[in-house]
Amino acid sequence: MRAEEFLSATTLSKKTAATLDRLENGSTEKLIILKNNSPKAILLSMDAYNAMQEEIEDLRLASLAFARLKTFRDEEAVTHEEMLKRFGA
Repeated sequence: MRAEEFLSATTLSKKTAATLDRLENGSTEKLIILKNNSPKAILLSMDAYNAMQEEIEDLRLASLAFARLKTFRDEEAVTHEEMLKRFGA
């Protein structure tokens, strides 16, 4: 991690608007907030947060798909054509 990714809680309280501007304009993607020189929180830009949420959802869906593949039985599968017949398209 780079030094500019760290910010003291005191500095954050004194420069909140400037800190939020840094996150919003993309000059920094995340800031690790320190209290008594110990990491306590992370501030993320909305873009970074949304990207992280999307990646988590993608990983959750991939995990679910892999779990379903373990119990998949070809003989019980329904073809795409059969689904179209059942539900009309």
